[in-house]
Amino acid sequence: FGEKVDPLKYQEESNNMIQQDATAAQQQGKEFTQQDKTQSEERAWNMLVDNIVLGKEYEALGIDVSEAEFDAYLYGKDGFTVLPELLQSFADPMGRLDENKLRTTINQLETSTKPEDKKRWEDSKKYYTERRKQEKYFAIVKQGLYVTKLEAEEEYNAQKEIKNISYVFKRYSDIDDAKIKISDDE
Repeated sequence: FGEKVDPLKYQEESNNMIQQDATAAQQQGKEFTQQDKTQSEERAWNMLVDNIVLGKEYEALGIDVSEAEFDAYLYGKDGFTVLPELLQSFADPMGRLDENKLRTTINQLETSTKPEDKKRWEDSKKYYTERRKQEKYFAIVKQGLYVTKLEAEEEYNAQKEIKNISYVFKRYSDIDDAKIKISDDE
């Protein structure tokens, strides 16, 4: 929409994404490579662009996430499934989400005296809120798409139909240029 991405904002988001991904790699016992760093930077860029473009759509359509919806989304309640990345970090011995462990971690981050802990929670909350908005938006778009039976049949037939053709081939080099006369009308 003609908006420019603020380089300082990009740098901040990029650094946050790199830090989050490096921490996640460390927790999983993996090495954080230069390729991982590049992917983190690309994700930060895509997130900023998505926020600009989709933010206008969310506003126009009135898409938002309430606190109750956010909690249900985070804890896998009221029809939401548990987010795989949360299940990976906060699973009980049976493989289900340990809500108490997640709540305790969130409370520790919210009430921490360390600004980086509070920022980590705010960034996580922002990420999951934006992710939920995006899911809602694409669900609306998906519901707006409809293919008629006739269109589906035409597409199917176009992909499956086989045609036989015959053609004559003559090399340009076989034709003597001197024999060809082109008029201005041509």
